[in-house]
Amino acid sequence: MQATAETSVQNSQDAAPGNRNPWTRAGYRRGLLAGFPVALSVAAYGMVFGVLARQVGLTLLEVVLMNTIVFAGAAQTAALDLWSYPLPVAAIVITTVLINLRLLLLGAALRPWLDGYPARRVYPWLHIMADEGWAVAMNRYARGERDAGFLMGVLTMLPIGWVPATAIGFMLGSQIGDPAAVGLDFAFAAIFAAMLFGTWQSRFDLVPWTTAGITAWLAYQWLPGTWYIMIGAVSGVVVAALTVDPDKVATVASKEPPA
Repeated sequence: MQATAETSVQNSQDAAPGNRNPWTRAGYRRGLLAGFPVALSVAAYGMVFGVLARQVGLTLLEVVLMNTIVFAGAAQTAALDLWSYPLPVAAIVITTVLINLRLLLLGAALRPWLDGYPARRVYPWLHIMADEGWAVAMNRYARGERDAGFLMGVLTMLPIGWVPATAIGFMLGSQIGDPAAVGLDFAFAAIFAAMLFGTWQSRFDLVPWTTAGITAWLAYQWLPGTWYIMIGAVSGVVVAALTVDPDKVATVASKEPPA
């Protein structure tokens, strides 16, 4: 009984008042553990980024600063594809903006989880929000997790995996050579495919998934730049909203946070 009481007190120390979801150290630790495998996968293509950054002429300091200040792996990788001297600044800016527009959707999905907390507490964490951590956290949210500390724990693991790996990839770049020669270029696609199937709940998920995939492919074929990312994402969200099962939503919303 004493141990249970102590755990309850510790878990409630950072809990939010009112109608906010809790934000506890226990939830944060759960998030760190759940995010550890994600950090390893992120590190895999973080090394690829480091190799590519060295090949286009960036210094180690520039690589570390970019990955700390910007922290947007997909957009950064796309920027490297455009990297030449003199820098095509307009093309890089437009491309990265289009790719990062998907973060509007990801951030909006976190609103129910973080609603009620002040911006000064939420926005610094959103800087390290990325697809992988978001997918793990939202999958757990769908199963009843409501502790905002869990979300922050998962997000914390992303830069821990990403930033050092980019530096290691940079330093090993001369030995690795072309990432495609050893299959490292496929790491990015493999990780996202694994995340997708990790969120599977029922056969009805195939409808928005298929819609997003087909529209993204068509946009890739017919439109310039990286519009296919945003078009595929928006089309998938719209179809999911139109085909969602209200009973399933009510069931998820009624779940209690895990003990």
